Amino acid sequence: MKLNKIILLAAMTCLPLQQAFSAPIEKVQVQVIDTNGGTSAVLLQKMSGSMQVVADQLFIDKDAELVVSAQQEYKRLLTEIGDRVFTGYELVDVQLAAGIQTNIVMYAKPWNTTIAKPVIDLQFSGVEKETASLLYQQIPTLKQELEQAISGASVAAGDWAGGVLRRMVRRQVEQKLPEFRAAVDVVQENNNTVVQVVIYPVGQLVTDINYELRSEAIPNILLMELKYKYAAECDKLRGLPLAYVRRNQQALEQWLMDKLLAEKSIKQFGLQPVVKLTPNTNMGVEIMINSDKYKIWFEGYGDIGRNEDNLSGKAHIGKFISPKDEIFGEAEIVLDHVDWHFGTGYSRYWGKSVWSYMRRMPIGDNDYKLEYNLSPKWRLRAEHFSGDDRNEFGVRYRIHEFLSAEYVYGGDEFYLRIIGNL
Repeated sequence: MKLNKIILLAAMTCLPLQQAFSAPIEKVQVQVIDTNGGTSAVLLQKMSGSMQVVADQLFIDKDAELVVSAQQEYKRLLTEIGDRVFTGYELVDVQLAAGIQTNIVMYAKPWNTTIAKPVIDLQFSGVEKETASLLYQQIPTLKQELEQAISGASVAAGDWAGGVLRRMVRRQVEQKLPEFRAAVDVVQENNNTVVQVVIYPVGQLVTDINYELRSEAIPNILLMELKYKYAAECDKLRGLPLAYVRRNQQALEQWLMDKLLAEKSIKQFGLQPVVKLTPNTNMGVEIMINSDKYKIWFEGYGDIGRNEDNLSGKAHIGKFISPKDEIFGEAEIVLDHVDWHFGTGYSRYWGKSVWSYMRRMPIGDNDYKLEYNLSPKWRLRAEHFSGDDRNEFGVRYRIHEFLSAEYVYGGDEFYLRIIGNL
């Protein structure tokens, strides 16, 4: 009985030793090393990952002792598989350390030629050249990352290396430019390795531009050069995805604003541009040129349905003495009798409203006026002339920066006033 206990105890003591020696493999770690030292870490990780799948299938749950006994056969098998998987590389050695965690180190050598200086050809399709430079600012490191990834690799590795580069590009584009997609190809041209990257917009696009540049501070005729120039600048926004414009609206407005602020005429006269985008497939671009120093305008009036004084013109020259207070002078001519009227006055601005007082000469009456801007195109006016104790009310609609129409009730008559804005 005592002997049996001794035998059982010895068996129990030896069992863990046997299990420890012949335990199944639970984890495999594969590392691929370039003996030339030129292949990038990104491509080596791809090579290691490809062999990791093979190694897991070969070794997981295998008896470590059996793997050790067949080590040379496994190394030969890994070499054959690696030579087929790694196009452009030759495996020169395999180190295999079997255990519960098995480590495999594979030494690869590029074939004859390696990539010294790849050409990264990055293009944005479907958008203007200058707009493409804005988009490129969203992914400024992409070219450098692609160059680093493929430099030093075997020239013959282009096919499978292209897959790695595609994932790199698509990951960055998805993160930084989600409204775009990318196509990547690796080709050989004139003994050079060229990585061609084409990034193109998807979804709804900006197909047309509804553009306007105007001012209520200086005569619009003085802005004609800027108007034509920025019609071309705004046209560069065609082709952008609508979702991109919405997401980057402030940045695009600032892009146009910075251009305007650099204009000589804007800086010379201390003008203040304001840019407003209205994202749509037919996108609105409104540029207002304001001033905190002056307010100058010239208007001509043609009244339809009025009995007399139906052709006239007015010039207004004002100086702001504070952000909300203006002093001004006006000159008016009535063409029916070639009568000239002059006046000086004061305006107070608050919100969308303007209150004005003017003393008119030589007739010596007072003019009180209240205006309210319903929108950028619609304006209401109420005006009282003390000389003939007459009230005038108008609803004005701006057709474009040089033409408006106002429906007027003055005294005892209604008429339509056509206004030419210089």
